[in-house]
Amino acid sequence: MIAIVLVSSLMLSCSSGANEPKDDAKAKPDSTVVVKEDNSKPGLLKKIKALEDTLYASEVLDKKLGNRAIAMYQEFHKYYWQDTICADFLFKAAEIADNMGFPQKAIDLYQDCYEYYPESSLAPYCLFRKGNIYQFTLSDYVEAKIAYNDCKKEYPKSPVTQDAINLMNNVAKGDVDMVREFEKKNGVKK
Repeated sequence: MIAIVLVSSLMLSCSSGANEPKDDAKAKPDSTVVVKEDNSKPGLLKKIKALEDTLYASEVLDKKLGNRAIAMYQEFHKYYWQDTICADFLFKAAEIADNMGFPQKAIDLYQDCYEYYPESSLAPYCLFRKGNIYQFTLSDYVEAKIAYNDCKKEYPKSPVTQDAINLMNNVAKGDVDMVREFEKKNGVKK
């Protein structure tokens, strides 16, 4: 009999709602609840797509969005480097860094793209763009020549290789020398 009384009193105390949170407007949400960020492959791809839509819709590059895009591309690469889309993401990140005025960051990203994905169709463009940044932004003609020569050596059949060769031959030439060479090549007389 005592067991029946204990069981019934336990059941009544559980169902009475005494321990349940009150459903009133003053009840506060639990501040210890942490919303886990979705870093799954589909989750990251969805966030990247949404950010790209916003970033590319603007006529002026928003540096805050640009930095977020670079970080997201790198995060995707960190977790899913085996996915071939990473070459495209690293290349885009490098372009954004270059357009935001961060030439060394762009060079590093182009180098990562080239090193991780040498078979990608973007690899020769990475070397070419590195050469461009060294030549035209940083005026580092030695590094520019190295990048152009690597493009020529590693990707002789790439569409960008002839441009790399032409730029390599003109690295560190003065404007006057280049104009004279152009005139001579094209039969321009003074």
